[in-house]
Amino acid sequence: MLKLQKVTKSFNVGTVNEKKVLHGVDLELQDGDFVTVIGGNGAGKSTLLNMIAGVYPMDSGIITLDNENISLYPDYKRARLIGRVFQDPMMGTAADMQIIENLAMAKRRGKKRTLRWGVTKTEHEEYYDIVKSLGLGLEERLTSKVGLLSGGQRQALTLLMATLQKPKLLLLDEHTAALDPATSAKVLSLTEKIVNEQKLTTLMITHNMKDAIDVGNRLIMMYDGHIIYDVRGEEKKNLKVADLLKKFEEASGEEFVNDRMLLG
Repeated sequence: MLKLQKVTKSFNVGTVNEKKVLHGVDLELQDGDFVTVIGGNGAGKSTLLNMIAGVYPMDSGIITLDNENISLYPDYKRARLIGRVFQDPMMGTAADMQIIENLAMAKRRGKKRTLRWGVTKTEHEEYYDIVKSLGLGLEERLTSKVGLLSGGQRQALTLLMATLQKPKLLLLDEHTAALDPATSAKVLSLTEKIVNEQKLTTLMITHNMKDAIDVGNRLIMMYDGHIIYDVRGEEKKNLKVADLLKKFEEASGEEFVNDRMLLG
């Protein structure tokens, strides 16, 4: 479903601050893979997702999604193929618009705009049922402004919007990191439910090593712009956090000292 070949990316090229962030990354995801991505600060995790989403142009390499070469596509052209949820609950929704209006926009992603009514009666009923499935009581607040929602409610809505039209690929960039532990667990559980029900191919960056082990069918670890560890299936299920720390030290030659991930 997704194939990256020799993807490289540098920032501030030609200056004293030049930094090579991705070093010829190769990665292949099968249809339905749910891959968690871990690594310390500056490992290249978010840059990898940004390359796939088309936020920045690659220096070199090829990205193929469902046998379509998207390497030169701008981000808006990839939007019809890719759903994304960001770390910041304020991103991914329009705060001054109603819940139902946000859902209607997501439903029309990649389609031509017309002068028809924004939300039909049939759509209203559809969105009511979809939002009710979240179990957050928001189905009775469809005309509320999204900006009035809590971070967890907003992140759940963003997740719903990103998957309303089944994307070829779902990108989750530490989408629970800004939430409190209880809300984070609820949003992560909802994520698993949606991904499993729709059989979505998913890449999820997380700072929580336990979540990285427990969620999905595959785990990759990044360090200094390289993928240094790739594990799946039963081997992944049997991992412990201590095993990940050991693998990191073996592959990088350094001790893992990212407090944020260790505390997570």
